[in-house]
Amino acid sequence: MKSSAIVLIAAVAVLLIPGSHSFADTASKAAMAVFEKRFDEMDTNQDGKIDRAEYVEYEIKKANERFDVADENQDGFITRKEAERAMTQNQKEMRKKMEKWRQKQEQGMMERQP
Repeated sequence: MKSSAIVLIAAVAVLLIPGSHSFADTASKAAMAVFEKRFDEMDTNQDGKIDRAEYVEYEIKKANERFDVADENQDGFITRKEAERAMTQNQKEMRKKMEKWRQKQEQGMMERQP
């Protein structure tokens, strides 16, 4: 599932759970910032709501961006090799992000210890 959809689903789920805290209370500041940015990107008419057309338009835009990145030679096709390289690159980037997140978590734990 795409990360934008995951963030949006998580936000809605937290808001709908009876007796739950607000999303802002339960989400990290970084997650909340990502949520706000993505919501604003999707809400192109800025009415505070995302309709189906806005959502689909956003997903198509992101899919086109991912396609362009994977289509290394820009011939309009993604070969198996291009797809494999794109997947490998995405995995490397995700590992870097996870390592950075882990380091931040460890740093925060060290700062909290007496």
